Amino acid sequence: MNRNIISPYVRVAMYSSLAPGFVIGERDIFDYELIYVGGGSCDICFEGKIYTCKKGDAVLIPPGVRHSFSVGKDEFVQPHVHFDVTYGEKSEITPVSFKKREKMTAAEQELIQENLFSGIGIPYVFTPADPQTFGRLFFSTVDAFLAKKSGYELICKARMTELICLILNQFDASSPVPTDTGRVDAVKSYIDANYRQIITLDMLEKQFYANKFTLMRNFKKAYRVNIINYYRARRTEYAKRVLRGSSLPVGVLAEQLNFTDVYSFSRFFKMQTGMSPSEYREKKGEADLL
Repeated sequence: MNRNIISPYVRVAMYSSLAPGFVIGERDIFDYELIYVGGGSCDICFEGKIYTCKKGDAVLIPPGVRHSFSVGKDEFVQPHVHFDVTYGEKSEITPVSFKKREKMTAAEQELIQENLFSGIGIPYVFTPADPQTFGRLFFSTVDAFLAKKSGYELICKARMTELICLILNQFDASSPVPTDTGRVDAVKSYIDANYRQIITLDMLEKQFYANKFTLMRNFKKAYRVNIINYYRARRTEYAKRVLRGSSLPVGVLAEQLNFTDVYSFSRFFKMQTGMSPSEYREKKGEADLL
């Protein structure tokens, strides 16, 4: 699939639940529907085959695929998003369909979009490989759509673009999906290049589309050091190098490492070395004279 054509349009996004035993009869939809199951269970029949989905599953219903819902004994929590993969001239006039194709008018049948995911092998029901990132993107899309603050359309477009990319990376065999080793190597390279900036685990999680606890575990396994300790060590090494080799004021050094003030930097440096920056500079200066 050519990803350059992806420009999602979010038609409907909502939090929704279906009562126990509730049934939605057969229908064909015009667009795509993505459900992220929050509780209960439901049998969804796609083209005559039944799939049971439960909490933590995602359901992707493509346009023009016959399906029906039959809820189990518990309430089925099904927040969902109706969207177009690409924005088109009919995007803003296309409603959500509850009809079978044969019950539609000719004009309605023309609204059924081409399934751009056909051939990729995305299951109708699947478990996201990275549920934390998937959930963050999915629910931020729903929240932005419901809040409808200024610019929400672009926020929804951005979140859905990331979400579609996440799904494609999981199932598209032609996608360059990073291995665990490749990902932690990339994290290390990122820290090496940006250690003077403020970096948090949450930032790394978003940057590399990976659960932060998984990143921590894999980084420790690959490099025998905690990811946070590695980041702190790189910052400390830089500070030591500057203190040894220049007369740069400590306050300026703190600014270079993006600390909020010189006192925060001094506390950090003393925790890492057992000395204040001025003590370290003085002792290293004395050592150089010996």
